[in-house]
Amino acid sequence: MNTFTIILIVCGAILIAGYIVLKKYAGSASATEEEHHHGAEDGVCCGRHAVCSHGYETVNLYFDDEELDRFKERAKESYTDEEIEEFRNVLYTMQQHEVETWANCLQKRGIELPEQIKDEILLMLQ
Repeated sequence: MNTFTIILIVCGAILIAGYIVLKKYAGSASATEEEHHHGAEDGVCCGRHAVCSHGYETVNLYFDDEELDRFKERAKESYTDEEIEEFRNVLYTMQQHEVETWANCLQKRGIELPEQIKDEILLMLQ
């Protein structure tokens, strides 16, 4: 074998090894991202992860919002203006990077967000 053939084989082996490492790294990084799970009824992502009515799985985090627990299992249409303002007060006391997680945790606790607050959250997340 001449020198050119050896260099070509070594370069090919390096490229193949690099490709394998890249695929393995990219696969593990995407596995750690949160996934948006849907029920069998539609199976299509709505694109509104923070306020979607489908089950969005998050880790259990604590937010200082236990006063909102009294709204558990209550229809979002039944909130008064004063109650909507309570949600708004909690929303605007947190940092922007916490907003999506807070909305998902409320959903997981069975607390429906008022439509006005959902719209504000979507604006904050853009």
